[in-house]
Amino acid sequence: MKQFTIMLSLMWLNIMVAQTPVTSGTDWTVSNVTANGALAKPNTMLYGPDGNLWITEREGKKLVRVNPTTGAKTEMLNLSGLVLQNASQNGLMGMAIHPDLYTDINTSTNNYVYLLYTYDATSSLGLPIAFRIARYTYNSASGAFDSGTATTIIEGIEANNDHTSGKIVIGPDLKIYWTIGDFAANRGSKACTEIRAQYLPTSPTDYSDYKGKILRLNLDGSIPSDNPELNGVISHVYAYGFRNAQGLVFGSNGRLYSSEHGDKTDDELNIIEFGKNYGWPLIAGYNDDMGYAYCNWSNYPSSCGSYSNIIDNCPEAPIEESTSAASMPNFMPPIGTYNTTLATEPTAGSSSGWPTVAPSSIDIYEGGKIPGWGTSLLIPTLKTGLIIRTKLNADGSALEDGTYEEFHSASERFRDVAIDPDGLTIYTITDNGAVIKLKFVGAPLNTTKFDTNEFSILPNPANNEIALSFGPNIKTVGIKIFDVHGRLVNEVQNLTNNQKVNTSKLSNGVYFVRLRSNDDILVTKKLVVKR
Repeated sequence: MKQFTIMLSLMWLNIMVAQTPVTSGTDWTVSNVTANGALAKPNTMLYGPDGNLWITEREGKKLVRVNPTTGAKTEMLNLSGLVLQNASQNGLMGMAIHPDLYTDINTSTNNYVYLLYTYDATSSLGLPIAFRIARYTYNSASGAFDSGTATTIIEGIEANNDHTSGKIVIGPDLKIYWTIGDFAANRGSKACTEIRAQYLPTSPTDYSDYKGKILRLNLDGSIPSDNPELNGVISHVYAYGFRNAQGLVFGSNGRLYSSEHGDKTDDELNIIEFGKNYGWPLIAGYNDDMGYAYCNWSNYPSSCGSYSNIIDNCPEAPIEESTSAASMPNFMPPIGTYNTTLATEPTAGSSSGWPTVAPSSIDIYEGGKIPGWGTSLLIPTLKTGLIIRTKLNADGSALEDGTYEEFHSASERFRDVAIDPDGLTIYTITDNGAVIKLKFVGAPLNTTKFDTNEFSILPNPANNEIALSFGPNIKTVGIKIFDVHGRLVNEVQNLTNNQKVNTSKLSNGVYFVRLRSNDDILVTKKLVVKR
């Protein structure tokens, strides 16, 4: 059985490597924007509101701007006096740009960037390293951020040197979503430390069990009153049961997508929902009793110092996933595992014999110009030098056919991707410190079929009803209205132009109105209900 399992793993790796990457075809060009070493271990890259690439340097401790045409690099903010970086998974990490800055880069209100980094909290909290999210103000005249404008949003959250996750995004509800990993507990040198991903805070001020969670914060760092009540407590915790979710992105449909490292199998692609439990460490991937069982080495103080990643060496019988699921009513399975689920757990001691790809981030393509892509997720990986593409179904609730395309590959560790608003160009950063441009040069789709500017919702903010205007080119449409947690709250079919829709049963808040014609999603727009 051990030999068969190793063969399965190697077969999977050969299949992935043997594919011809899409970018090697004539419809794509691949070029370096910068040379290797131009960036000091980049972590997060966003397409900035000024048309440049904004990048955090994890080891360089700087926020920099790279011109996507010339490759010129400019320092925007230097945090070397604040950031503690002492391992391969901490330092200056996540970044989120306030959406108002995209609307008007010269704005004097909400002209903010939010940065997540690790710092030395020994003297203040007795923690060797902790997380801080700080807000900085953008100066449109200088194109930089004034370090004197720093506002601490939240700090004092325990950090680590491994499985720290460290991605933040601002949702359409103007809340900060933040991934924190399990700190690599219960393995290697930390085998005697218990994984806390299933433990929940005991009070709103209890930050000790934020490990293995996705948090949701107000923009000032406080706890949103509409966060889920878990174990009788409303805290920053929005969802839990994560190993190391390094990717986080919102679609225009309001859904929150995440990519997560598996252990030896079951890298996960998730839709993050309100209050759900994503299983780790009791369940990895699906609740299928395949390829994974939980060995809690931390339960065995006399044995954990002799940790082995071979499941047969577990001090006692490991716990099967179905056993754990029986007492986990809020379990949320992934929408995909990148073909990394095996029938039995690999017995190879080295990660080279495991099918995992180590997804390092995630982005969503909604440009509408690349044939066959529709709405697709792009996932850069660390282990196998791949950028993977997979297509979502019409409403974004699942993968269209469950296949994963080898979009781009090279002997690199790809750290993040960003998508140009032109709908044709994709940028990626590597651990080698380079920015690479992947450009579609084939025949783009004709996107003039429906002008999204023709669709309007009036009034917005709304009270008890809205009128939908969608121009003369389409006779009737259907709409679905979702709340900020991706839950369907209303659906109306066969609407004509300017027909009114009742919103009196919707509570105050932010919603997404998705316009459909036949089976095509034409556009999604934000609706605010305020009475």
